Amino acid sequence: MSDLSPSERLAKLRVLEEWLDWQLRGTRRKIEQVAQQVRATDGYVSEQDRRAGKPVGVTIHAADCAHIQQPVTTLDATKAQYALLKDASFQHPCQRCRPDKLLGLAKE
Repeated sequence: MSDLSPSERLAKLRVLEEWLDWQLRGTRRKIEQVAQQVRATDGYVSEQDRRAGKPVGVTIHAADCAHIQQPVTTLDATKAQYALLKDASFQHPCQRCRPDKLLGLAKE
């Protein structure tokens, strides 16, 4: 049996509950961060090319490309293929990560 009174046990259990809630919130934050990393490395992104503030093209990258320099729009494989096939003069693959090669579109 416990040497604590019911009010003391209740107080300890509430402290434990707060600590467990804190741990759970931290774990959920970590899960979301890892999920975002997974989403960011799975797939493709489009990065708008600008000169003098005006759009001059779009570069399609693999999502984990280290040469992305501006905010991007995420794409799945189907949208990335469509973008590369639709208007090759405006939308082009990154020459470093070669998403066209990853998608089986490269002409070599």
